[in-house]
Amino acid sequence: MSIFLQGLLLGFSAAIPLGPINIMIMTAALSSFLRAFAIGLGAMSADVLYLLLLSFGVLEYLQNELILKAIGIFGICYLLFISWLIFKGANAQIKLEKTLDKDKAQFAKNYFKGLFATLSNPYTIGFWLSVATLASSFAGYAWVMVAGLITAIGLWITLMPLAVFKSSKLISPRVIKYMSYSCAVILIGFAISLFYNIFFNLNI
Repeated sequence: MSIFLQGLLLGFSAAIPLGPINIMIMTAALSSFLRAFAIGLGAMSADVLYLLLLSFGVLEYLQNELILKAIGIFGICYLLFISWLIFKGANAQIKLEKTLDKDKAQFAKNYFKGLFATLSNPYTIGFWLSVATLASSFAGYAWVMVAGLITAIGLWITLMPLAVFKSSKLISPRVIKYMSYSCAVILIGFAISLFYNIFFNLNI
């Protein structure tokens, strides 16, 4: 149980800090819980994929400067693209609220947003390699720690967007629009920060 709790705490410590995925989830949750949950689910799927690559020893081969730069460049472009989509759709979010929740295509679209945003973040690779180092200290119980970690991420991508969505009902459409604009600007800031770290201060 203590190992599971350690994994749980590690998962929350990784999921809660403000980052591109949380910004995307919060922006989507202003108009639709389902869209926000889909983004979070996509991000968690990317984490599971990296975990599988780690278990097969593939993830270590991605710790190459050239590969990390390639992943990072894609991540920068993708964050800028998402920012543009948020700017473009800020006025339409409230109007589309009811139809988006019923549209399976929109769920899939947002799922892949979260998936690609996480896969294209080179820091995710470093995180899972760090987890591997920690998990190895638990010998045959490493899976218990990983289970706690995945549970924490799953709880966060469910409860956080639900709280934002419920709170958004108390906020005026005008305020929500400017909140969306702010989130888009923050994502651009993350893209600029990633660009700097990749080309001038590579420490991934």
